[in-house]
Amino acid sequence: MLRLTVQVLIAATLFIAGCFPNATVYPDGDVVDRDIAGGPDGTVVEKDESDIQDERDDVVGEDEVFDELSDLSDGSEVSDEFADDTVVDDSMVDDTDESTDSGTDDGETMADTDMVDDPIVVDDTVMPDADIDEPAGSLRIRFVAANLTSGNYQSYDPGEGIRLMTATKGDIFMVQEFNYGSNSASDYREMSDDVCGVECDYSVGTGSIPDGVVSRWPITVTGEWDDPNISDRGLAWARIDIPGSKDLFVISVHLHTSPASDQVTAAQVVAQKVTEYRAANPNCCYYVVGGDFNGPTAVSDSGFGKYNGQAVFYPADPDPVGEDGAIGTNASRSSQYDFILFDLPLHVYQTAVVIESTGSGSALSYPSGLVFDSRDFTQGELDNYFPPALTGDSGASNMQHMAVIKDVLIP
Repeated sequence: MLRLTVQVLIAATLFIAGCFPNATVYPDGDVVDRDIAGGPDGTVVEKDESDIQDERDDVVGEDEVFDELSDLSDGSEVSDEFADDTVVDDSMVDDTDESTDSGTDDGETMADTDMVDDPIVVDDTVMPDADIDEPAGSLRIRFVAANLTSGNYQSYDPGEGIRLMTATKGDIFMVQEFNYGSNSASDYREMSDDVCGVECDYSVGTGSIPDGVVSRWPITVTGEWDDPNISDRGLAWARIDIPGSKDLFVISVHLHTSPASDQVTAAQVVAQKVTEYRAANPNCCYYVVGGDFNGPTAVSDSGFGKYNGQAVFYPADPDPVGEDGAIGTNASRSSQYDFILFDLPLHVYQTAVVIESTGSGSALSYPSGLVFDSRDFTQGELDNYFPPALTGDSGASNMQHMAVIKDVLIP
């Protein structure tokens, strides 16, 4: 009888193996196959791929793993790391390829953002780490605020400011007191060539100390808004055709010195105009304002930050710092006069300012941006990282400001 029982079990096993070649027979007699599963009454139920995916979706729905990623408004695809693994937990996500959803300080979701790879956190602001390879096809843009005139006539003729601007290797310069030579088109062309290259474009506003923009990419439209508190310059802007689907809208400003309330008034002019332009031209552009704010008063929600409760520019920390660690941008480095502010979609892409060596030496990295003061470096260091700047350029006669640098890396 025992022999008969053993023979029956062997025959049953061979039969199952022949019928279900993908099956595994466990010691307790259970059969497991990747193509089948038991029904509620113990019957064998075959599942197609749609059924399996529905079950996976149910699991994801319960854990709400992808709610953050599904809110991306620009259609960015989830990285390949997530493509085949629908259910994600901490053990499945590589720390070197995180996805972050950036928002405003009060938790508002930003309407026009992409994922930011490899983030580091600096004072609660997420910025990509500069020590990684830049993704193929990404666009790095370096912005420079430059009120760098010297001498007795608020001009760039003496040359120190031109050397400092050239040394930053900027792509977009927001220039104040934009006087050079006789301010002829050929003079401005010469200065633009010197600081940016012959391929670069420029625009200049009106007044005795006008604001302007120098750009590595073509400037397609320019204009100027009135600052109601001053008459020797306006609020100059330029729309720039950068690579990609969006343009760049840059505003170069030189706000009133005092009272500080005048700075807020002018900032609200800019915030209103940007809000209106954005409404009339939805999703056309990233917006940047920079230059000599003559103090931090306008770097607030009541200044550039909001208009009628609607977010415009991101006014929060962290601030660029100098090689000496100070945030001051005036001649003595004791006060902040000069700023660069991005709108919220562009702020997401802010990244460390990385200065490569022209010879030997590791790159210099400034996670929140750089206040460039040539006096912070030896001449040898300037020759290696910031040619053609000279040590004394930032201390030249009547050089009242430092250059401020911020970088973005747009996927």
